[in-house]
Amino acid sequence: MPNKKKYRTVSLPWGVAAAIERLIKELGYWPSVGAFVREASIKMIREEWPRLETEEKPPEKDTMKGRKRRAS
Repeated sequence: MPNKKKYRTVSLPWGVAAAIERLIKELGYWPSVGAFVREASIKMIREEWPRLETEEKPPEKDTMKGRKRRAS
């Protein structure tokens, strides 16, 4: 069954939240802490996603472990 929720709650350390709030106050660019975190998250996803495509995938598990193999 797919998740029908649109949002998810996360926790931030107080120091991180305070730093974000100061940036919002000083720069006035983001309307809220949530907007800042959402934009920062999207930026990190875009930067890191290509690594998923370039990193080697781990070898698949041997599903025949402990079983006798037929001769080829």
